[in-house]
Amino acid sequence: MKKLLLPVGLLIFAFTAAAEVRSAPQASEDLARRQYDSGLSFVQNGRYAEALKDFQAVVDSFPQSASADDALLQICLYQLEIAQDTAAAQLAADKLLKEYPASDSAPMGYVVIGRLTIAKSRAAADVEGALASFERVSRLFPGSPAVAAARFYAGDTLRLSRRHDDAQQQFRRVILEYPESIWAARANLATAADLVGADKASQAFARLQRIREQFPGSVEAASALNYNTILYRLYLRKPSAYAFGNRFIGTERDKFRDVIGVAVDRAGHILLGHKQGVSIFDANGTPSRQVAGVEASAFFVDARDKVVLARADMLVPEGAVPMAVAVPVTGKLPRQVEQMPTVITLSGGDRLVSDSKTRTVLRITQAGKFVSNFATINTDRLARNEFDDVAMIDRDSKSIVIVDRDGKNTTRIVAKGTNYVLEDPADVAFDALGHLYVLDAKRAAIHVFGPKNRLIATIASTGKEAGSLQKPKAMALDGAGRLFVFDEGSQRIQVYQ
Repeated sequence: MKKLLLPVGLLIFAFTAAAEVRSAPQASEDLARRQYDSGLSFVQNGRYAEALKDFQAVVDSFPQSASADDALLQICLYQLEIAQDTAAAQLAADKLLKEYPASDSAPMGYVVIGRLTIAKSRAAADVEGALASFERVSRLFPGSPAVAAARFYAGDTLRLSRRHDDAQQQFRRVILEYPESIWAARANLATAADLVGADKASQAFARLQRIREQFPGSVEAASALNYNTILYRLYLRKPSAYAFGNRFIGTERDKFRDVIGVAVDRAGHILLGHKQGVSIFDANGTPSRQVAGVEASAFFVDARDKVVLARADMLVPEGAVPMAVAVPVTGKLPRQVEQMPTVITLSGGDRLVSDSKTRTVLRITQAGKFVSNFATINTDRLARNEFDDVAMIDRDSKSIVIVDRDGKNTTRIVAKGTNYVLEDPADVAFDALGHLYVLDAKRAAIHVFGPKNRLIATIASTGKEAGSLQKPKAMALDGAGRLFVFDEGSQRIQVYQ
């Protein structure tokens, strides 16, 4: 039988073509990995929109690559932690668990599902659903690094549900079983916060210092330093917990008038709201930018660090379409809310809006849709802590009413108590550890209340010298508990630390 001999050129072409076919998957794999790494670089630089483009490209163009599940997980985390878009995060997490159920990213997908469940609701059934999702990680993927994360979030879910003993058991397991993990640092942070809430602040110092020594340069170490700073001021340095820091935000030429509030965002920018909008300063007090808003009555900073103004019956998000706030009325057209002196957000994204005319607090969605009447009270200032407890100034009784995330009364700080009197409460704020600060405009003082509404400290600096409290009107705190107080005497923000 004669052998069929192919021309040399055709043989070379055949071998080359085969080599190219074999190398094509590897080339796609390499490109997918490079695009994924590009996304991670954008995340590290805070350029989230560009990062999202890269991660989505990996998912869409290289679904069979080893990087696809990792990219999809990054999209989940972005939507959950940065954009705080729970619907988008849920879609990405569901896709991850459906299409990549055996991947190394799947365990963290279950963690995300649990976090989403508790972010939407803290009802008993949802708490149990979240805990079940966390439990699946250790059952299905016992060797995964995500087990530490799942146990931490199980502990945090229990803590936010006020099942503190159960939470501490979870935190202890994380600390003992994963002592070198960042999850151990986070468990120690949460434990320290719990100790403060249980009126055992002195036991928190050692845990916080341990985080700083074990994880220097980390976000957790920075938080531990902030916590320690707050505790030092309130529990060790008292009675002179705060002193004027010899700093003003704004110059003497600015002379801000008709101020509606002060805020500090996650990046440390200081925001001052007034009738013409919001003036924004960097952490050093240098003017950064201005958000215009004529006749604004209130403002807040949303999950994306964008300013949202309240004006008459409208909420006006920075760079987005204004939305009307209206209340359904049976058999009639919806009633437009006429003035909103204060607006805050809950952890799940819903807003609480004070309706001056009806003396109620309304709960609405991020899109402005009415959910329910949250509380009946004449209030123009609201604040919330991490448990979604809401402190409200009761203008009629001059007291502070504290309710849970469903609007049920939990406690009240009365107008006259041990070592304090509230004559004209004008603003309220929680610090990172849950202490409640109440500004009294008439007495030119700020009272700090701790566990069981016990007065811990009073800040009062009367007189005519620079930095004294003369006519304080609004305040805010940063992560380290520094106080930023707008005083109508100086017409600037004064910094106390």
